[in-house]
Amino acid sequence: MNKTHHLLLPLFGLLLAMGCFSGCIKEDMSDCPPPVTPEPEPEPTTGTLKLALTYFMHNTQENGEYVDLFSQQVRKVDVFVFDEEGRFLQQITEETTGSFPDNYTKEIELPAGNYQFVVWGNHYEDETMHNQAEGTSMDGGRMALLSVLNGETDVAMLTDSLFHGMTAQPVTVVNGEDQTVPIDLMKNRNDVRLVVRWREEGHTEYCTHTEHAQSITAEIIDNNGSYDFANNVVDKKEIIYLPGRFAEWYDPVFHGDDRPYPTEQEHVYVADFSELRLMLDNDDAQLVIRQGDQIVYQRGLMDLITRIEQYQTQEGLDREDHYLIELEFACKHEPEDPDPDPDPDPDPDPDPDPDPDPDPDYPTPDPDPWTAITIIINGWNLVDRPVEL
Repeated sequence: MNKTHHLLLPLFGLLLAMGCFSGCIKEDMSDCPPPVTPEPEPEPTTGTLKLALTYFMHNTQENGEYVDLFSQQVRKVDVFVFDEEGRFLQQITEETTGSFPDNYTKEIELPAGNYQFVVWGNHYEDETMHNQAEGTSMDGGRMALLSVLNGETDVAMLTDSLFHGMTAQPVTVVNGEDQTVPIDLMKNRNDVRLVVRWREEGHTEYCTHTEHAQSITAEIIDNNGSYDFANNVVDKKEIIYLPGRFAEWYDPVFHGDDRPYPTEQEHVYVADFSELRLMLDNDDAQLVIRQGDQIVYQRGLMDLITRIEQYQTQEGLDREDHYLIELEFACKHEPEDPDPDPDPDPDPDPDPDPDPDPDPDYPTPDPDPWTAITIIINGWNLVDRPVEL
């Protein structure tokens, strides 16, 4: 009897404890709490947009295909977000101290809706400025050289390569969904190297007189210092790109010249320029050579470049970013006296036959010393004037 009592007592305590924990000791379960149901997942309020940024708009190919140079040339991206109507919403910036990874994407969380995106690469406020702020629009957006905004005319060597890209049409963001949108960038910077040499009439070698190169300076006049957010040149004002030399860390490679700098020769004039986007039908772009304050040579820059077939479209110009322009001029020098100690009392020479009088109706003009006898652009020889047969 005592043994049975000892066995039932723990069992009774266990049942009593279970009843206390559940709160249900009635047979009809009327005191039992309702079953616990999990809270439903909240509805997503944003979608994820991945902007896949690339740079294929150039002339570098491998195995017949253009390669993506984004990670090699872009170090900073600024994404400008606009709504469907073109109203500015926000600017998102990302910068790297080294290089962006290959196949780089910029993730953006946005609430459902239709958006437009403009991307500027390598925009640094020490060189370029934009005007987007609360209440502005895409159509009124501007990206311009800081010197232009300050009312300056002269533009020194650029330190950065500005890039531009945008979505071709509005992008629809759906809450809770991810999507990838490609944007290929375009490089707005062009590097121009001008090399000027002289060849003495009747000689095959270049002239080594240093006074030619030391007496001139060159400049490029253009109007391309300001852009809208579709990368069109706007608010056209004349600016003068000044000559300089590219920084050693930059080392551009030009067509036909794989050295960062040509051989330094005192009788050769070399000037480097960095300017913004070249536009196909821009007659305002001028290459100018001065001798003192006098303009001795002036040619339309686009007239020269577009003589080459591959640069006769806007895409052809946008793909190229290095131009090596070589000009050759003719010169004349008095022959040096071969006898440094002439006879003090030489016999007089017989009277030579007098030169015939020139026909006054057909005077013989002196050749223009500033008419280029040779023009080479990126290795292509241009015929700049008709050849008399």
